[in-house]
Amino acid sequence: MFLRLEARSNAALTASKKDRLCAGDIVTVETKNSMAEGAATSSFTGVCIAIYRRGIDTSFILRNLVQKVGVEMRFLAYSPLVKRIDIVHKGVGFRRAKLFYLRENPGKTFQLKLLRKAGK
Repeated sequence: MFLRLEARSNAALTASKKDRLCAGDIVTVETKNSMAEGAATSSFTGVCIAIYRRGIDTSFILRNLVQKVGVEMRFLAYSPLVKRIDIVHKGVGFRRAKLFYLRENPGKTFQLKLLRKAGK
């Protein structure tokens, strides 16, 4: 399952419930490094731990472990620097709106039901 959502459209935030960006989803965000023509892009993949839906100021926080250090990045959904938002995998088994408990216990991030079923 691989969903591609354009950042400037409302698809990531107001799509049908199954395609909507939610806490617990594994997301890849591709951003431009500058507004210059032909500027380089960088991408960040992580677990969405929070979404703040505030109209044009909508933002979300992604968390990932980079070289055994927890890294969190906050992205503005409608920023002109955000090139693309891809939902790599929908989160299953998370029943909270904000997943801040993953900061203290990062092992729970990888205890998704899908990963547990693959191990059996």
